[in-house]
Amino acid sequence: MEQLPVHNSAEVVAAKKATVYEALLRLSPRLGSGNFAAIGDGDLALLFGLYDREFFDGWLASAVAKQAEKPLALRVSATMTRSGGKTTRFRRRGRDGQFRDRYEIAIAGRLLLLTFGDVDRPVVVCGLTCRDRLDALQRIMEHEIIHLAELLVWGSTSCSTRRFKNIAGRIFGHADTKHDLVTPHERASVQHGVSVGSQVEFDFNGRQMVGRVNRISQRATVLVPAEAGRRYTDGGTYDKYYIPVPMLRPVCT
Repeated sequence: MEQLPVHNSAEVVAAKKATVYEALLRLSPRLGSGNFAAIGDGDLALLFGLYDREFFDGWLASAVAKQAEKPLALRVSATMTRSGGKTTRFRRRGRDGQFRDRYEIAIAGRLLLLTFGDVDRPVVVCGLTCRDRLDALQRIMEHEIIHLAELLVWGSTSCSTRRFKNIAGRIFGHADTKHDLVTPHERASVQHGVSVGSQVEFDFNGRQMVGRVNRISQRATVLVPAEAGRRYTDGGTYDKYYIPVPMLRPVCT
């Protein structure tokens, strides 16, 4: 693949990543520090541009411009609670019968803001220990950039393949393809003693309710037994409530 670097030494990788880190903090009007409290789409655009310049000599943006009908879209997702990032190619057929593509990279902003907060533990992304949120963001962006590069060159991408792992290792020094950012599930368990399956109680319109946690994302989904409720696969009937996790109190059984 002539468009991508064959190999970067560990020293070169470290220097380029440090350049990107420092430049983003200098250029972003929002971040302020490595453990930023807010992040926007514009910050991702700045970050992508810095990586494209430092590691690819502008090839990524140029390749997208040649293959897609629009520039690469970058957005912060508030709803992604499992993946650290996602790279997508959208394809549509025009009236002339020709396919037209556009590309998007989405980054899980909520997961980043949950990490390096009140859950104190080491954070490893792509096999590399991260020092702060910006460091973790860089690893995620690097991972998504490899997805984008594979789509541009081969039209398909998968981080489970040897090709992906080899490219990520050669360009960015990655040793793995996974992340262990703090998730809403983990924070709920560590900070509030609540997890999926927990029996909990909460106050709702002046009434004390007792139910079981069925799901945790931005809020907890709690199923409360109710005769006229919806029937679930366990045979029971329940009313569904969406409750902020701090409002839940674990029930000892």
